[in-house]
Amino acid sequence: MQRLFGTFGVRGISNVELTPKLAFELGLALATHLRGRGEVAVGRDNRTSSEMLENAVTAGLTSGGCNAVLVGLVPTPVLSFAIKRFRCVAGVMITASHNPPQYNGVKFWGSDGAGMNREQEVKIEKIISKKAWKRAPWHGIGRVSRSDAIMPYMDAVLGKVPRVGRKLKVVVDCANAAGSVVTPRLLTELGCQVISMNCQLDGTFPGRFPEPSPQNLTELMKTVVACKADFGVAHDGDADRTLIVDERGQLLTGDRVFALAALHHLRNKKRPKVVTTVATSMVLGDVAEKLGGKVVRLGVGEPVVVEYIRRYGGDIGGEENGGVIYPDWLLCRDGIMTAVEIVKLLDSSGMKVSDLDATLPKYFQFKQKVECPEKSKSKVAAAVAKQFKGYRIDRIGGLRVITEDGWLLLRASGTEPIFRCFAEAKSEERAKELAKLGMHAIKKAGG
Repeated sequence: MQRLFGTFGVRGISNVELTPKLAFELGLALATHLRGRGEVAVGRDNRTSSEMLENAVTAGLTSGGCNAVLVGLVPTPVLSFAIKRFRCVAGVMITASHNPPQYNGVKFWGSDGAGMNREQEVKIEKIISKKAWKRAPWHGIGRVSRSDAIMPYMDAVLGKVPRVGRKLKVVVDCANAAGSVVTPRLLTELGCQVISMNCQLDGTFPGRFPEPSPQNLTELMKTVVACKADFGVAHDGDADRTLIVDERGQLLTGDRVFALAALHHLRNKKRPKVVTTVATSMVLGDVAEKLGGKVVRLGVGEPVVVEYIRRYGGDIGGEENGGVIYPDWLLCRDGIMTAVEIVKLLDSSGMKVSDLDATLPKYFQFKQKVECPEKSKSKVAAAVAKQFKGYRIDRIGGLRVITEDGWLLLRASGTEPIFRCFAEAKSEERAKELAKLGMHAIKKAGG
């Protein structure tokens, strides 16, 4: 059977790997999976190919008998919100998130506004592989309607979060992407003085690439200092992730943003459960312990975290990339809500971002990657594993090598043709040693 779905959704180069034909088949397969019934919310980002793929997916859905509720250009969290708002049986988001502009993707969502689990994805893959889709008769073809989800989303946030009393100046960098239509306005409504950066919609992403990595955020760091702002906010391409720049122009890693959001969001919870992945910093364990709760570590990917929360509960979830899930709000990573949580934390504490960050234990991280074709990933992974015989190993979500003073994670990306190496330790020197060990193992294995 053809494997289409990666860590989350189907991704590929637009019009080459992810074609209108495949998008149509994905829409038709989803409608077949849903037995041709119910409304399906469809959202998209602003990539140059997104409207084309939206049309193709919509054609597939309606050909299969489902009604399509088009919410237009929205961040991913707004699509998740819209599914529940409009009582849809499922949702589709057209986005490649952090990938470069030539990529796009199709993500499927359940009726609870959470990403579909792997079991559901396999059923949809089987329908496509066997061409077992079912088209509706002429009188059963689905309808297409359009609805605004942005204002209801913002109204819901503003109804949940009071205006801040402290006048905060914030630079918001949306990478010329979907977050531009929500975050600057929402933070302004909350009472912040907002300086917008890269918030003009442009699917070629001329300001910076959608990945909120340190090398892509140098201008934001400089701007926060130049404007004497209290902090900066950086989204990825679909605004389900947020990184923060402190008032000194220093970038906080996604793990530390997650940790600060957790400290604020869970401040009144007794014995909270923090659900995360094996790729996330040890600082999350420290935060859980500080709050009198526990941390649960799982394999990599938002659907894995969400599925655990669905089955066993959890008070907050997230990943090392700055994607945080607030189960009492949405079962979806919401970078917009993370920005709001940081605003609330600054307002309630009266502290600076750098001071808040200093309350967390210090760890050193190195994240590297090398190109690795899809067909070589399994071979490379097996060869890497052989090199770490005798080490303490955790195979959840890749190969995690655990030492007394840190850890090393080696895993194939589920969204790009690359092999990743994450290393963390209590000293910078040790983190470098672990990262060097990992990269050597990958290259020796042929990665």
